[in-house]
Formats: sequence, C-alpha cells, structure tokens
Amino acid sequence: MPFSANCPACGAPVVFKSSASFHGVCEFCRSTLVRHGGNLENLGRMADLLEDASPIRLGTEGRYKGVHFAVIGRLQLRYAAGVWNEWHVLFDDMRGGWLSDAGGEYTLSFLTAPKAELPAFAGLMPNDPITLAGREFVVSNLEEAMCVSGEGELPFAFGAGYAAPLVDLRAAEGEGFASIDYSETPPLVFLGESLPFASFHFANLRGDAGAKPAGVVKALQCPSCGGSIGIHDKAVQSVACPSCLTVLEPANESLRILQKATAATRIEPLIPLGSVGRFLGKDWTVIGFQERAVTAEGKDYPWQEYLLHHPEEGFRWLVESSGHWSWVSPLANPPRYQIGQPGALFKDEEFTRFSAGSAVTRYVIGEFTWKVEVGETWETIDFIAPSKMLSREARHAEIAWSLGDYLPTADVATAFKLDHPLPAPIGIAANQPNPRAEPHSRVCSLFWKFAALALLAQALWVFILGGRTVLDQRIFFATDNEEPVTTQVFQLERDARSVVLRHDTDLDNNWLGLNMTLVEKNSGKAWISQTDVAYWHGYDDGAWSEGDRSRELVFRDLPAGNYFLVIDPEFSAEKRVGVADRVRVIRDQAAWSSFFFLLIFLALLPMYSRIRVAGFEGERWEEADFLSTGEEFGSASDDSGDGGDD
Repeated sequence: MPFSANCPACGAPVVFKSSASFHGVCEFCRSTLVRHGGNLENLGRMADLLEDASPIRLGTEGRYKGVHFAVIGRLQLRYAAGVWNEWHVLFDDMRGGWLSDAGGEYTLSFLTAPKAELPAFAGLMPNDPITLAGREFVVSNLEEAMCVSGEGELPFAFGAGYAAPLVDLRAAEGEGFASIDYSETPPLVFLGESLPFASFHFANLRGDAGAKPAGVVKALQCPSCGGSIGIHDKAVQSVACPSCLTVLEPANESLRILQKATAATRIEPLIPLGSVGRFLGKDWTVIGFQERAVTAEGKDYPWQEYLLHHPEEGFRWLVESSGHWSWVSPLANPPRYQIGQPGALFKDEEFTRFSAGSAVTRYVIGEFTWKVEVGETWETIDFIAPSKMLSREARHAEIAWSLGDYLPTADVATAFKLDHPLPAPIGIAANQPNPRAEPHSRVCSLFWKFAALALLAQALWVFILGGRTVLDQRIFFATDNEEPVTTQVFQLERDARSVVLRHDTDLDNNWLGLNMTLVEKNSGKAWISQTDVAYWHGYDDGAWSEGDRSRELVFRDLPAGNYFLVIDPEFSAEKRVGVADRVRVIRDQAAWSSFFFLLIFLALLPMYSRIRVAGFEGERWEEADFLSTGEEFGSASDDSGDGGDD
C-alpha cells in the first residue's frame, strides 16, 4: 500500500509508492526526508540536480520481460568521465530495480546475493575475472564515483556528496551486466543486462508531457573566445570550442577551461558539426570530431572520428581513415579475449588480431562524453572479421570495446545529403569486405553447377546411352595352329563414333603379339592394327609385377555394317605356350578422360578467382602489425620466416 504524509519542511504531500522506500526528496522544497513509521524526518535540503537531457523522468513507465514498472526515484552520480543517472524502478509485482542510462547505454539490474566472497576494491584491475551468483564476469571499469543529488523514493538513506567506489562488470559469456557498490560493507552486488532503449517500451517520457525534450540542452559562450557552444546531452563532459580549439567542461550554467588551445593546424571535418545523417532509420547529429593517430617505425597513421548523438539511442561513432568509413557502436558485453591471444570471439564469430598501438588524440572540436584532451593516449588492439572490426581501448582503470561495420563512402554521403563529394578510398581498409569474394562465390557456384551437369551427362552416357557390347567371344590361340583366328560377325546398326577392342588374356610371365584386321563383311573394307600383351611377376626382396594381361585398342568413326576380326597371334620364342583370350568389342564406350579434362577446364576459373581473392587479402595484411593468423611476426607459426601473409 502507498504511504502518504506531509513534508515537515513545507507541508506538501509526500507519497511513498513502495513499502521498501524509506528515503525520499520532497519535489517542492527538495528537503531530504527519512520515513520513521508514520512520520517523516527532515535531514536538510538536497542539492539541486544537474540539468540533463535524459528522456527518462519520475513517472516514466516501461516493461521488462513482460512486467510493467514505473520510475519512482533517482540518484545522480558523477565520475571522472561524466555524470549518469541511476533510476529506482518499482515493478507491479513489487520488486525494486535500478535502471541506468549512462552514456546512452540502458541497463536494468537487481540487488543480488553474491554467493561468494568479494575481492577488495583496491585489488581489482580491468579484465579481472569475478564469479557472482554462479556466473563468470570480467571487470570492465572501476570508478571512484560521487553522489551529486537525488529525487523521489529510494530504498536507503543517502546524502549528496557521499563517495561510491563502483565496479562495472560484463558477462564472460553471453549477455549480462553486473556492478558492485563498495560504498557499503559488505559491498552490494547488482545483476542484470544491457538492453536497447526501444526494448523497454517506455511511456510518459520527458518529451511526452511537453517538458523540454531531449536535444540541445544549453547554449553557452566559450570563456576563451566568446564563441557560441551548444550542449546536446547531459552525458557531454567536455567541449572543444570550434572557434579557438580550447577544451572546456560544462559546469551548470557556464563553461570551465580544461585545456588551453595550443598551436595546431586547423582541420576541417569532411562532415561539419551539426550535420544530421540518417542511419538505421534514425536521425543522428554530428556533435564532436577528433583526429587520432598511431605512430609505428617513425610513420604516423592518422584517422578521424565523428561522434554522433541521438536523444534516445545515445552515441555512436563514424570513423574515417584514408577515405574508408565505419559505423562504430560501443559494446555492452565484451567479446571473449585473453591478453596476448591472436584472436577474439564475439557472438560465435572469430575475429583475428590485426593491429595494435598507442592512439594519441591530436585534434578535437565539439562535444564529447568524457573529459577529452589533446595528447590523451589509449592503448588499442584491433581485431577483424571483414566487414567487421572489434576494437579494444584501455587506459588507467578502464577498458572499452566497440564494434565497427564497414560503410561504403556513397552510403555516408547519401545519409548526410552532402553537397560535396567525399574523398575516394585509398588502399585497403582493415575491415573492408573483399570485393572479389562475392564474384568468387558466384564463380564457384557456377563451377559446381556445370560440374554436376557434366557428371550427370557422363553417368547417362556410361549407364544408359553408351558403352553397348556388340561382341563377346572367348578364343584360344594354340601354338600348333599357324592359321589366323576369325571371330564371329558383329553388327554396327549405325555409324559408331568409337569402337573399343579389348583383349583379356591368361598370360603368366609371357608375351603375346597380336596382328589384327577389322573387316567390313559386305564392302570388304579393312582396318589393320597391331599390339602386344605382356605380363611378368616374381619375388625379389618382395613381390613385384610388370605389364598387364589386358589390352585395349580404339577404332574411330566406323560406318554402320557387319564386321569381323582376323587375329594372327605371335608367340614368345622363350615360352611358346597357348594363350586364352576373351575378345570384346564395345561401341561408343564412355571416355572418362574427356570428363576429367572438362572438369580441369571448368576449375581454371574458380582457381583464378581464388588467386585474386588471396591477392586482395595479401594487400590487406601488408599493413597489419600481425600475421593473417593473428600471431606476432617471427612467431613459431610463421613457417615462411619472411613475416608475410599466409
């Protein structure tokens, strides 16, 4: 049952919707109230909330796994990189939970018993494994947060300014989010998951009631040059003035200088700040731009990043390098990866390590979700599975993963409706799809289709249409008979493309010469041929054999008619014995050699196509820091020893 009482400071009604709520903030005078039975105690005035552009507010409703909930309270916290909200939600089944909207990522979690002893906050490092409630998690971020303010109902007492050492974790496998709050003893563990904004089916959002919608929150002036600066989202924690390049920090109604501009070559973004592009069916605004670079062997490898903002979806990046573009999204759940391994696994897809280095920020203008500064450095590792790229960035106590998808240059120009052409891509991007792969697949598909047709035709010819035996006669060549042997007459009812004459003898360590004449009975036309059959075998440090007891001859293009064979045998002088012979005449026998020659011819195209695909990949990996296996150059897996591509 809801509990209602009057604020002891101003007399306004205060309603607690949850029986588990013992702490609240009066929405009229912002007094901090603690519930004691049927009375409210005033602990003093709560600090004002920082203005933000979160679409969520008290009274916002949503659904999670089919159960309706309502937002009844909020904590606003600040950490080194910015400010975020923790919204206290109450479900219809009276469960309480916490909805976080940090940096455009929405996570819902619930207080859970850890079921194991927790490590000390000071001893934790990013990528450390921790088991919580029987599940494996990996530390993704550690923060010394500070509570700024609060409103509505909360299940515990708090005051602005209390420290909250927090650890964010991601599931080692599958979807899952966890956080550990070390502000209490023992620490509090919250388990849940990160979900897209649309999955909550929110209602009664900030813009629904005519209040200031998410979008441009403030219009301020640069304290260094007086230039106009707009702030799009409460998550923005620094602004680089486009006019004088000074890096500033939003602070309530003013801007505080974080970093004075230094002499720098001005860079004009290919897509101006404020441009709106349509991606994934939504309009995204370019609010920030930075150039970063990695230096290897004295050579700079720069790229440019555009920070995009959508009031509900949060933030994404457009990354451009040498005319190649990628759409980059932060990952709520990191891939499976162990430091030093040559690959990473994300959603059952293997990514291969491609490059690594220290990425230094060289130029910034516009808004950013952290306190950006020229010269800041992140240690990066990129993994590829074209057209995708996984990027791992780490510094201090933070690890961030993102997933990039390659975008054709034309798609970027169309999305922003640019009135000027974008530069043409140069070289091959790390995650660029191989343009020769699809044609290769088509060629391979055609090869298998034609090979199947050839096999079908060959089978029809072998088993149905061809290879009919027109003579099958057993003959014995006697040594005491000097007359040639004449076979039975056989008929060719129509012209024959080929006629195969096959001898199968019982030779044993012997030789037999065969002088043959094929005669057409009616015309007397004759075809003469000669061959010999020899077969030898024995045992000399092992069994051996040489020759064959059988022999085939082929007659080509014989006209229809009645035929017989005249065979004059020639015996071996060393072993003059009679020989039995089975004579068979087969018309239009299927020739497997022609079939195999056809397959070889058909295979030339996919072989050539495969070489072109490999050539493209070879060019891609020439720019990599690692082998195409993801191993380091000079590793044991590099059998070639030259550090090149496989």
